[in-house]
Amino acid sequence: MLSKYTFLTGAPGSRWSGIAQLITDNFNYNKSDESSAREYVHGEFTGHKGSYFGPGMELGEDFHRLEYSYIDKLRFQSMCDSAFSEPHLSQSKMIKCHQFAYGLDWLKENIPASNILLVKRPTDVSFDWWKEAGGWDISYPNYQWYLDDAHMRHYIDTEIRLANMFVNKTENHWSYFTEEWLTENFGTHSITVPMDKYHDTEVCLISTDFS
Repeated sequence: MLSKYTFLTGAPGSRWSGIAQLITDNFNYNKSDESSAREYVHGEFTGHKGSYFGPGMELGEDFHRLEYSYIDKLRFQSMCDSAFSEPHLSQSKMIKCHQFAYGLDWLKENIPASNILLVKRPTDVSFDWWKEAGGWDISYPNYQWYLDDAHMRHYIDTEIRLANMFVNKTENHWSYFTEEWLTENFGTHSITVPMDKYHDTEVCLISTDFS
């Protein structure tokens, strides 16, 4: 069954954006949220592409507190859909937000027929890669919610811890991001995963409750 949304979360520097692009480019995803204004190029690569949600972003300013902000679940879905110029296409939508880490239980219990995709790397590795990719000079998305380097390290560590707790509580498990994992979770493909880039990147795909 086609999922309505894939809610993607990973701490800054987790390489979650690269994974998002591989998935949306190769599987049945709605990419009408992509525009030149929603890109950040790092070296030879489009490091960030498509809409990002969360405090300080253009959309989802309150996505770090879902259970308090969205008593009306349809309003949350409308916010997610608002990033797409063609929201009614019969394709999954990738909804990217670092701060979903703080509302994983709410997503699982309240948004049916969807998936939650979690991505992680070790804290120090994530922080160092985020700095190498541009850090505070990254033009899109906006990272000001994280305040400074000390808070960024703390939040990366917290978001990883919350993801681990959620995976354990739902009796799921982490896997390394590989071509085999993509086949198992998304279907046949012709993607070559560069393992020199993703050798320390772990992922977990969890279905939300059905109603």
